[in-house]
Amino acid sequence: MMPDQKRIRKELEKLRPEILRINKLIFDNPELNFNELFASELLAEEMEKHGFRVKRGKGKLKTAFEAVFTGKSAKPSIALLAEYDALPGIGHACGHNMIAASSFGAAVVAKNILGDRCGKLSLMGTPAEEGGGGKIQMIADGWFKGIDAAMMVHPSNKNRVVARMLAVAEMEFHFYGKASHAAANPELGINALDGVITLFNSVNALRQQTPNFSRLHGIVMHGGDAPNIIPEYASAKFMARGITMRDYEYVKKRLIECAKGAASSTGCKLKIKNNPMAFHAFEPNRTLGKIFSAHMANVGLTDYGFNETEQIGSSDIGNLSQTLPALHPEFAVGDSKTVNHSRDFLKAVLSKNGVENMMKMTEALAATTIELFMNPSLVAEAKKEFNAFKANRS
Repeated sequence: MMPDQKRIRKELEKLRPEILRINKLIFDNPELNFNELFASELLAEEMEKHGFRVKRGKGKLKTAFEAVFTGKSAKPSIALLAEYDALPGIGHACGHNMIAASSFGAAVVAKNILGDRCGKLSLMGTPAEEGGGGKIQMIADGWFKGIDAAMMVHPSNKNRVVARMLAVAEMEFHFYGKASHAAANPELGINALDGVITLFNSVNALRQQTPNFSRLHGIVMHGGDAPNIIPEYASAKFMARGITMRDYEYVKKRLIECAKGAASSTGCKLKIKNNPMAFHAFEPNRTLGKIFSAHMANVGLTDYGFNETEQIGSSDIGNLSQTLPALHPEFAVGDSKTVNHSRDFLKAVLSKNGVENMMKMTEALAATTIELFMNPSLVAEAKKEFNAFKANRS
C-alpha cells in the first residue's frame, strides 16, 4: 500500500502556517545545548494540542520530551527526531529550527492521515546535538527503548538521502616538565612544550598509516608562560575520527600511543583527559533510505549525487544508529558554497528557497512515515538490515 500523496499535501498545506511559525519562533529565540527551554516547551505544547501525549524530561535532560500518538496497535514504533539547540554566537546557523519544524509537521500529518491505523508514532525532542550529546544521554536513560526506527531531516548545502558520519573522540594531553632558565641553565629543565611539539610531529607522521576517511586534528591549548623559561607545563587538545567504530578505535589508540611516546622521549610526565561524550559512527539504514528517496523524488527534490563520505562531520545520531535503524537525509537551503555554521547559512535558513525545500522535505518525511506504518514489513526489512550490520560490526 502506498500513501495518498494528494491527501498528504492537502494536510500539509493546512498545517503550513503552524510549521512556519514554529520554524521562525525557534530561529528568533536561539538557545544553547541543554537549555532549550523555549523551543522544547513550544513543541511539547503544540503536540499536545494535536492529540499527542507528552512526557517531559527532567534534570540534565529537562529540555527533552517524547510526544506519542498510538493507534490500535503499538507496533511498529517510529520516532521522528526534533533537534532545536543553537550555536554560540551565531544562532541557528546549522538550521536546527528547521529540523524541529519538519519533524513536527511530518508527525502531525502522519497522525491525521493514519488515525487508528497508526502504530506508535513519536516526536522525540532531542536536545544538545551541538556538542552536548543529548541523544547519547537519552539512549542511556531508555528513551529509545522499543523504538523500531528513527528519522529526521537536516538542512545542508546539498540534497542527499544516505550519508555516513564519523565517530569522534576528544582528548586533552597535559605534559608536565621542569622549569629552568632558558639561557643560563636550559640543561636543568624538562621542556613540556617539546612534548606537545613531538606529539604533533608524531601525529603528522602517523597520517599515512591511518584508515581511509580517518581524521586527526588538534590545537595547542597552552605552550608556556615566557620564552626565557623552559615550559614546565604545556597541553594540547585533539579529535580522533573514524568512518567505522573499528577505524575510530584504531585511530584513537594510535593517538594515545603518540602522546605516550612524546612524553617518554622528552622526559615529561603525561596526563590524558578523555571527553566521555564520544559520538559514534553514523550507519545509515539503506532500506529506509530507498523508501525516502522515492518520496523525495515525488516532491521534486533531486539527490545531488554526493557520495556517502563527501563533506561529512559527526553527530550524536551516530550513537542512535548503532542502537536501531536510523536515517538522516539532507536538503539544500542555499547553493553548494553555503555551508553549515556560517553567516551565509544563517541567512539561507529563512530564505524563500530554504523554507520551500524544508516544506518539501517535511512532505517526504511524512510520506515515508506513513508508508512504514501502512507496510510493517518494510520496518522488518530495515531491522533485518540493522541486525546484519550489528552482527558484523566490531
